Amino acid sequence: MSDSNAASIKLYHEIYGQGDPVLCLHGFGASLYSWRNFKQPLSQNYQLILIDLKGCGKSPKPRDSKYSPLDHADLLYKFILQNNLRNLTLIGNSFGGGLSLLLTIMLMEKGELARLKSMILIDPGAYKEYIPFYVRMLSVPIINLIAYLIPSRYAAKRVLRMCYYDASEITEEQIAAYAAPLSTLGARHALLETGKQIIPSNFDELVAKYKTIKTPTLIIWGKQDKLLPLDAGERLNKDIQNSTLKVIDQCGHVPQEEKPEETIPLVLDFLRRLSL
Repeated sequence: MSDSNAASIKLYHEIYGQGDPVLCLHGFGASLYSWRNFKQPLSQNYQLILIDLKGCGKSPKPRDSKYSPLDHADLLYKFILQNNLRNLTLIGNSFGGGLSLLLTIMLMEKGELARLKSMILIDPGAYKEYIPFYVRMLSVPIINLIAYLIPSRYAAKRVLRMCYYDASEITEEQIAAYAAPLSTLGARHALLETGKQIIPSNFDELVAKYKTIKTPTLIIWGKQDKLLPLDAGERLNKDIQNSTLKVIDQCGHVPQEEKPEETIPLVLDFLRRLSL
């Protein structure tokens, strides 16, 4: 049972279209729902793979402690190998962006980097100095206990308001879609375990490896992101050799949801240029 994290966990995923694979990784406390606007435009020419991380959405939510970034990345790495994904583009938002960076380093170090064609990072969590205070506080027992008791709908609404530049754009459908998985068995445990472990002990060592990444990378940032400031995006753009930073104005932490009409053309243009 020691390797139950890898052996028995089947991550829920949905696949749309055909072509080179594009694997989308959602943020902390979210689900593949956050990529709903990508389905139609990206599935025209690519195999779009939307996945729920362990403990999120419709994926299993075991009451174990294997929720560190390395645990999440390990499951994703195995998913890539099991599905023999090649010419792969990783797209990650927030925590999913941090996992995309970690996965890229894993692929490099395990001799599988040839599988990865490119990476798109949308307001990624890349540096511990910028990790939001409310997430870091989940390691404090009393805060953790309170977070267990907050009603799902209230929690979803609060987090979405923090993620958006213009909160009036948040719909009732969104609030319901974010709240529903939080009410399922094991979901709070999974969320809080992930939050408690979100800063790996070797984070500085991982950050130092960003400079060794040569994979073509597009970084997209919401200019008014209240959770992860644009400074972090500018720093990441300097650290990754082959990267481009695009900033979307009047936009918060989830450009793929708040400004899909600006985010999707940036993504498609980047992918097209790589194919030329």
